[in-house]
Amino acid sequence: MRFPSFKLGRADTFQARMQRARSEGYSRGAREAKLFRLSVGKSFDREQVLDWLSTAADEGRAELESQHALEREVEAWDMSFRIAFLVEIA
Repeated sequence: MRFPSFKLGRADTFQARMQRARSEGYSRGAREAKLFRLSVGKSFDREQVLDWLSTAADEGRAELESQHALEREVEAWDMSFRIAFLVEIA
């Protein structure tokens, strides 16, 4: 996932970057939840879910921070990621 700061020769708007962060977080969270279910199976406990979620979210945050994403973008991505993951698991 990459957050380019320029699109067609002009800077992306803040609103567009935030929407992209939310969309990417949501889709990655849903994919990560599916991977969790495939890896762990049907029986899992709350602690397993939270450990997997924290690890995956930390990896995603680190990736965004290495790309110099704004803190608000990282927070929007993180929140969307966690919501999608937990909704998919429930």
